Amino acid sequence: MTAAPPPILTDAVVPRPQLSGTEPCATGEKEYFHDSYAVNQPAVKDALRACRRCPLAAECRIWALANPDLAPTGIYGASTPRQRKEDRRQLISRLGDGPAYERVLRRAYDANVAWRTQSDAR
Repeated sequence: MTAAPPPILTDAVVPRPQLSGTEPCATGEKEYFHDSYAVNQPAVKDALRACRRCPLAAECRIWALANPDLAPTGIYGASTPRQRKEDRRQLISRLGDGPAYERVLRRAYDANVAWRTQSDAR
């Protein structure tokens, strides 16, 4: 049995990436919510691999880092909950968990959106 995905997720600091429906997580071909996220499990490996190929992977990971309460489980941005927890811990140790942390994540998110949008236009 797999864990259920969380309800609709929104945040004012870093918005959830808008899916077009063609992303690996939107097609339903892979399972992105599991009871366990051990990276050696075949289903988790498959989900991480598919997620890495997605053009929204960086934005999804940033969103999940900014919203740990909204994304406590699941594969987001080619990362497991444990990987995101470690990334957050490292960021918070450098920036604190206040406005500087939010500002860095928002800038990274905006930069990824701009880069992807420019790439799509070419």
